[in-house]
Amino acid sequence: MNIHAKRIKDLQYMLKQNGLDALVMGRTLEIGFLTGFHLDGCAMVVSRSGAWVFMPKMLLEHFRSKVDFVTAVAPAGAMEAAALARVKELKLKRAAFEPEAETYVRGTAWRKAGLLEKDGLTGALRAVKEGEEIEVLRKSCRIAAKAFGIVKPRIKTGCTELSIYRELEDTMQAMGAKGPSFNLIVGFGPNSAMPHHETSERKLKNNEAVLLDYGCVYGNYCSDMTRSYFHGKPTEEYKKVHSAVAASQKAGLAKVRAGVKARDVDAACRNYISDAGYGQYFIHGTGHGIGLEIHEFPRLNTTFEAVLRAGMAVTVEPGIYLHGKFGVRIEDSVLVTKTGCEILTKTA
Repeated sequence: MNIHAKRIKDLQYMLKQNGLDALVMGRTLEIGFLTGFHLDGCAMVVSRSGAWVFMPKMLLEHFRSKVDFVTAVAPAGAMEAAALARVKELKLKRAAFEPEAETYVRGTAWRKAGLLEKDGLTGALRAVKEGEEIEVLRKSCRIAAKAFGIVKPRIKTGCTELSIYRELEDTMQAMGAKGPSFNLIVGFGPNSAMPHHETSERKLKNNEAVLLDYGCVYGNYCSDMTRSYFHGKPTEEYKKVHSAVAASQKAGLAKVRAGVKARDVDAACRNYISDAGYGQYFIHGTGHGIGLEIHEFPRLNTTFEAVLRAGMAVTVEPGIYLHGKFGVRIEDSVLVTKTGCEILTKTA
């Protein structure tokens, strides 16, 4: 069975399990995940026994040439209105939408139209990768990992953070990426101590820290990785911090496997950094899911109780940030397996 047709079948099963008659969608990401058609301007209804996509007439033949397991409709009016009309026509009394996946305007309109709110249906399906999407995700991560080896030798004294941002972006696109998976973070010196630093025109000086947090989109799937190193002769303090972060990440990676709670991976990383005396400087969660979006289910933090499953793709990214001095974060994207994990962003 086509992987997208299977996803619709899986969603239909989830509707039954949750006592719902249908799910209505308007965001391209969810519609693309279920159909393989990623163009804007559509709406979708999935009931327990059928699926319809409403689209502008100019997309109709394109859609039908790619998707033969969903009914394509080109209504005269708005797509969202057509979706609601189909719900009413079929008397789908317990139809729902996912508020986290919709715009405020669309969600408000659908709420007023009587649709129920139900979080996490398509998100749960997206969390576990299968079939061809695993290989696409691997390719996205390989592109990012290879880019590090190409760009690192070009990072020299006097270059700006923005110039390296562009080098990373151009290098990944030259290897087939559509573009970056988020606003890439390049931090030199004290800027590396800000986890969400906005890449700037600051120039690299001799003997200071470098942090690169970046990834790309390939085949609609996102990669994410971070590398930290010292440009010049590292200080004893930097070597100590880098060693602690590297060991922390190793402990976290060793914990990742199907059946382990997400928070237990966080604890493995956090406990090591705390024991090294830097607990107060680890100021974010250990990781997050990746896939069609850069941040997906699950979250790897102190409170997330969800259990990892084989096929989930997550990041493991502990860090230590000494404000005004430097920061060190080491991040890899990994695929959860029954017995451990496959590191997707491995570099030399």
